[in-house]
Amino acid sequence: MSGSRRLVLTSLLDDPRLSLAILGAGAAHVTLTAAGLGGWPCPFYHATGWPCPGCGLGRASVLLLRGEWRGALRLHAFAPVLLLALSVLGAGLLLRGRARAALRSAVSWAEGRMWLSTGLCVALIVYWVLRLVLDESQWALLVK
Repeated sequence: MSGSRRLVLTSLLDDPRLSLAILGAGAAHVTLTAAGLGGWPCPFYHATGWPCPGCGLGRASVLLLRGEWRGALRLHAFAPVLLLALSVLGAGLLLRGRARAALRSAVSWAEGRMWLSTGLCVALIVYWVLRLVLDESQWALLVK
């Protein structure tokens, strides 16, 4: 851990059960969405009527996996981040020995030195607020 910050992805790599649970949930949601079943409903949206910061990530990830980059990024700009994070968790589960240690070291360095987790969380909240306050035409100008 660096300072008082929690290294989120590094901590997940250190906990294979939790990594597997998160990877499984993410893969299940994307698979259900790809199959046209829509994944599971967003509890935040159903409680507040507002989309959560992650609303649209499943659909955007499916578009991204189909090679539809423009549509994916218009729907949710953090889809590549989600797929990368899930890939890192998957690699952490599959790799052994030096390869796994090297992955953990690289992730720890990125989180500790670059404030990766903190920066991504702040960026996601800013992105979410912009999506909430801008109407569709204003949003379309930003994501052209």
